[in-house]
Amino acid sequence: MNKDVPDDDASIVYYDGDYPSLEIGEARADHAATLARLGMLGDVPFYKERAAETGGPVLEIGCGTGRLTIPLARAGHEVWAVDVSAAMLDQLRAKLAREAPEVQARVHPVRQDATALDLPVRDCRLAVIPFNVLMLIPELAAERRTLAAAAAHLAPGGTLALDVMNPLTLPMDAETKPSPSEPRRSPHNGNSYIRNTMASRLDEGQCQRIHGWYDELLPDGKIAVTEYGFTWRMIFRYELELMLESAGFTIERLAGDFEDAPWTVDSRRMVVTARRASPVTKE
Repeated sequence: MNKDVPDDDASIVYYDGDYPSLEIGEARADHAATLARLGMLGDVPFYKERAAETGGPVLEIGCGTGRLTIPLARAGHEVWAVDVSAAMLDQLRAKLAREAPEVQARVHPVRQDATALDLPVRDCRLAVIPFNVLMLIPELAAERRTLAAAAAHLAPGGTLALDVMNPLTLPMDAETKPSPSEPRRSPHNGNSYIRNTMASRLDEGQCQRIHGWYDELLPDGKIAVTEYGFTWRMIFRYELELMLESAGFTIERLAGDFEDAPWTVDSRRMVVTARRASPVTKE
């Protein structure tokens, strides 16, 4: 989430309903369908596989409410879970409180700005920047600082894995007519709600404002309306590759989904696995 989004913004309040987990709580068919529509189906298994390959500790930049954090910790990995949102971290801690003590002990929630990351660990084997987090740092120089910070916390030869949306599949003109989501359930009270979304025109910095409101159906039949808004920056493929290379990473794979399909202009996502370069040994 953007660092200036308030804690009571609806996109934070309804986050777990918008992006449901198949690992935490009941795995439901409608949750899988929602993730498939978003191009997110399979993202948690993808990151768990990277962690199994590399071992820990794992640095997660943009941990949110723990949708990936908790499955990683359950799998036995130590996780440094970083987010700029205090409200998101509060939700993560509430979920952790329901986990086994050994799972709780593996997670280190930290509130920090990813662009100035400074953790007491510099030997992570894996850094992950999942589900559009890099896009939600909507300024080129800040995105580059985030990648450099991730590299600084990785052991030489450590792995970086991330995913962002493919901008070639996104609308870039203003959308003034709201697009309603399919009906969803509030993760907090089970009430049905719909998210109504609009977007600004892409500006000269490749940024776009996403905004709208949520309509939640209350038990008494009334509708509760809550507004939301955030900004993301579209990142094109070769720009992403250049940013990674300038941060000291060698790209090992850029796929179009979490099943390792080849990337094309029609792919929903860009799913990247990269390696931090080892220091050059001088003879």
